[in-house]
Amino acid sequence: MPRSLLFARIETLDDRWPNQSPRIRIWLPPGYDMDMRRYPVLYVLDGQWAFADDAEGANFAVDTRMAQLADAGRVEPHLIVAIDNLGDERFVQYMPQAIYDGASDTVRAVVERDLARVGADRLRSASFIAWLEGELKPYVDTRYRTRPGRLDTAIFGASVAGVMAGAIFVEAQGSFGRGACMSPNWPIYDERMIDHAGLAEQWADYFAQIGAPGGRRLWLDHGTQMMDAGMAPYQFAIAGRLAQLGWERGEHLRTEVYHAGHAFAQTAYQMDDLLGWLLA
Repeated sequence: MPRSLLFARIETLDDRWPNQSPRIRIWLPPGYDMDMRRYPVLYVLDGQWAFADDAEGANFAVDTRMAQLADAGRVEPHLIVAIDNLGDERFVQYMPQAIYDGASDTVRAVVERDLARVGADRLRSASFIAWLEGELKPYVDTRYRTRPGRLDTAIFGASVAGVMAGAIFVEAQGSFGRGACMSPNWPIYDERMIDHAGLAEQWADYFAQIGAPGGRRLWLDHGTQMMDAGMAPYQFAIAGRLAQLGWERGEHLRTEVYHAGHAFAQTAYQMDDLLGWLLA
């Protein structure tokens, strides 16, 4: 552990948005209380797994990784906003409404089965994006010393939260200029692990809404094992469409394939790479 990490601390926000997240924590980097500088911000979905002491070690350890990267001079110190998911309603919270609205009947049926499984009558993802951009981010920018511009604001998520991180990057593009999607479940698999005709093209069309890069950065990755093996066509389609819009690989867009499994199974392989590139 970096010695400087001893001077970091975590604050928990008061419970004012229980319908969006049961808990929101803010990691304040070493030095935050010692000067008046302003900091860029990384928002982390599935926030209950964000920090090194979370979930008995099954976590992203973003706090220790951030401190190590900052100590090495690879990134600036960031505030980290960890937003817990809604538990059983995680899919309801993170499945993009816009994709459901434009999807085929087979995709919509998969989504509707998952809604029924948890007793929900609708997706809550559109309201989550609106809340994140319209309420939580302004609150954080007012209460803490942040640099609020979109190029200083990043969003990260894994698996279906990786899908939501992509949706936030698209639909809240005025506020979030850096995005990372780890093992995103673009295929929206059901129990049969089927491929849906036209869905990859739908995702590519969806991402085309972001236009030219304008200094932004987007990270996409997937593994070669487990369910991740089926994600390659989606990543290829999205990256290809962005390339047509001027997103240069290595500068604005980074796509990686890891010889590992899904999300947490491959986290140790990539988080330093991801954060070091995304936040540089």
